[in-house]
Amino acid sequence: MIIALYLVLCILSGYWGRNTFAGPVGFFLIGLFFTPIVSLLILLLAQMRQPQQESEDD
Repeated sequence: MIIALYLVLCILSGYWGRNTFAGPVGFFLIGLFFTPIVSLLILLLAQMRQPQQESEDD
């Protein structure tokens, strides 16, 4: 039961980190190797990625 909760928290931190520098896989792995609490703290400090604007080369 505890392992399932741990994995769910890792998956959630990956989902919430999908628009950051590490992406969803990065935050899932951070949560898996360290703890989900550490990855969620990093998420609070991380800046969101800015959407890339397409250049208009005609």
